[in-house]
Amino acid sequence: MRFSVWQNLQYTCRFNQQCNIDKDHRNACRYCRFQKCLADGMKPEAIQNERDRIGSTKRSRKRSLPAHLQPTSTSGDAVSDSDDGPSPTRMERRSEEDATTTASRRLVEMIVDIESRLQGNQNINNILRTEEQENNSRQRSVSTMIGWANMLHPLPELPFTDKVLLLKHCSTAFSLLHTVQRSLCSPHIVLPNDTYLSLTSLHSSDLVSAISRILDELLSPLRRINVEKAELASLKSLVLLHPDVTGLSANSRDKLREARDGLLRALFNYLSQIFAPADASVRLSNLLMIVPALFSVSQSLAENSQLGAIFGLSDHMPTTNSIETEDIKDSANALLYKENLLLSKSALLAGLVASQAISTYTPLPSVQTSPVATLANLPAVTLPLLGSNPSFPLPMKMFMT
Repeated sequence: MRFSVWQNLQYTCRFNQQCNIDKDHRNACRYCRFQKCLADGMKPEAIQNERDRIGSTKRSRKRSLPAHLQPTSTSGDAVSDSDDGPSPTRMERRSEEDATTTASRRLVEMIVDIESRLQGNQNINNILRTEEQENNSRQRSVSTMIGWANMLHPLPELPFTDKVLLLKHCSTAFSLLHTVQRSLCSPHIVLPNDTYLSLTSLHSSDLVSAISRILDELLSPLRRINVEKAELASLKSLVLLHPDVTGLSANSRDKLREARDGLLRALFNYLSQIFAPADASVRLSNLLMIVPALFSVSQSLAENSQLGAIFGLSDHMPTTNSIETEDIKDSANALLYKENLLLSKSALLAGLVASQAISTYTPLPSVQTSPVATLANLPAVTLPLLGSNPSFPLPMKMFMT
């Protein structure tokens, strides 16, 4: 901090002036580090600008000794006592950490950008045109999930059958997570059709039980840790990157598993930048424990047709309107806008095909990265999340190889 006082430097904290400053993260935030020095009793007026000229140092005394009198040291001591500059090994290690940090930061930024694009993208919202379709919770939930599927790597590259199997397996959990996200800052549960639902004894016992499970198993844990936007976007990605779905091909499983592991490393690195390593591990564990609860609660709601329709997990309509899979590939665009559409398994196929045909996104140019920057092999390095990020072209190649 002597240099900061000498040069009269001014710093700004990006994390609400609450950064954890210890021996592991002393350089994470210069503002909070300087404030901690002041709080511990440092006096800026006592800082000496020309400290090295006042008295001799250990280094200068060591250099003044004759060669035959200088103490010998081991290789480890030589590295730790070298103040003239970083050793080649240290520079190489720092270069590798910088490369992996850059790749990790880009990954988290892309996930947050997907979330931002889907929240403000009018092209995707205009898929539901009529007033009747606007009130169809299931259609709105599925359209949001399809938007993620078209932008989250490696989902656009999966075979059509594997993609449909994956989305059918994750659709209820993803839709419920979207509802939970909308309800975090509200005293009520905000449903996909923008109506509100509160816990009251006037509801039926099944509905009261469902609301209680959502509050106790999903909303309360997320509110307790004060989950932020990047973590919620990562949770949505983890729900979709599910390699253990029955029926997936081996190649698709490998791609999904590699992408999921890379995302977990990047998310841990991001949390380690804000919290101590031990606290970051606990926070990541709390986030991951939401995923099985999410699948359990959503499956329970979907099994009840009325509850599923309320929360946008199923369509409460007669089964006679269902459409055969063979007819979907020929009229995918028409199905998206057809009134009273039953979004069953077959209709989900239609929505997927139609959204891909409507999409006008341009692919992201391939980026050649070194092996040390491969996200599948990321070490535990810190990850600063930038405050303002440029928009990325879609679909995004998020997991670089």
